[in-house]
Amino acid sequence: MKYSLEHVSKTYRTWGRRPFLYKIACVITFLGRENELRRSAVKALELEKGDTVLDLACGTGLNHEFLEDAVGSSGKIIAFDYSNEMLQAAKRQAEKNGWNNITFIQGDAARLSLDAKVDGVLSTLGISAIPQHEEALIKAVAALKENKRISILDARLPSGFWSIFNPLIAFIYKHWASWDYTKNIPDDLKRLIPGVQTNFFNSGSIYISFGPSVER
Repeated sequence: MKYSLEHVSKTYRTWGRRPFLYKIACVITFLGRENELRRSAVKALELEKGDTVLDLACGTGLNHEFLEDAVGSSGKIIAFDYSNEMLQAAKRQAEKNGWNNITFIQGDAARLSLDAKVDGVLSTLGISAIPQHEEALIKAVAALKENKRISILDARLPSGFWSIFNPLIAFIYKHWASWDYTKNIPDDLKRLIPGVQTNFFNSGSIYISFGPSVER
């Protein structure tokens, strides 16, 4: 079920042009716990005021409110996304809120290259949609300063009773978000960072995988 980068780009071009509908889709995906879970994913980074953080596959900028609280006006947010339409939506939100410390970069996460290493990497519902997600994870971890953290908030098919709906969920999100549910992102990240921890929420359908980079 591997999608091409252009296929994914087309999907998120639609969402970028309709950020309000994308927000509703996120509320549904997180079963009403979106802000709580985004805040928890940011908290796992253990950021300090003045830090620089990369928001990988930043989308319409729904993480930026929480990242701004973490790094403060003296810090810096690098918003990175392949979809120009999503980036434009994130820019409009930043302008509306007076967030002047965000740099917006359009590019392929699998070919990520930054001028300097960062104090944290956050990705929300992004890695699971990136075709070359393993390469993107390698680049993301390499972008971290030593002993700094990555935090990935993403989704998988639920377990237990709710698993009876998995065929429907897979079908909807395949078309809704170019989502590849066959990826095991926590395990893929653990191969890069052995100390990664993963917490599960919403019957196992949502997880936060996080941990510090190791000495290189």
